[in-house]
Amino acid sequence: MSIQVQIRQGLASENATFVGAEGELVYTTDTKDLFVHDGSTLGGTPVGSLASIADDSVTFAKIEEIPANTILGNNTAGSSDILELTTAQTRTLLNVADGATANSSDATLLARANHTGTQTASTISDFDTEVANNTAVVANTAKVGLTNGSVDSDKLSTTLDFGSIA
Repeated sequence: MSIQVQIRQGLASENATFVGAEGELVYTTDTKDLFVHDGSTLGGTPVGSLASIADDSVTFAKIEEIPANTILGNNTAGSSDILELTTAQTRTLLNVADGATANSSDATLLARANHTGTQTASTISDFDTEVANNTAVVANTAKVGLTNGSVDSDKLSTTLDFGSIA
């Protein structure tokens, strides 16, 4: 034959003003909650709170293992539980285009020919050196001198206009 065990019971309002013996259980008949008493705490401690984990109290080290190459985050408009983000969601969150320089070496990325946009000459540390080393620039900006007889007279204007003299 089994043994029947009866625990203290009453309304939640009654339990709130009661201090039970250490280890004593109280069942509230109106709220259907179970409390454990410690001999000093008014109302005892709800059994559910002893077994539950408070919100925001778990560290990343205590979270379950996740698959390789998985990023945890939140890409919603507000607060949310942790989500496993897809590659596309991660790129969107980081504002990075698909394949953006993923396979480019540092040398390719740093090469001037691969840059887009404009940059003022004053911000380029070796601008003068690069211009001087550019043969097209040197050829197109070389000083041209006139020698005696190098200009035909038919190429010169014989009329000078000084405007009106008042």
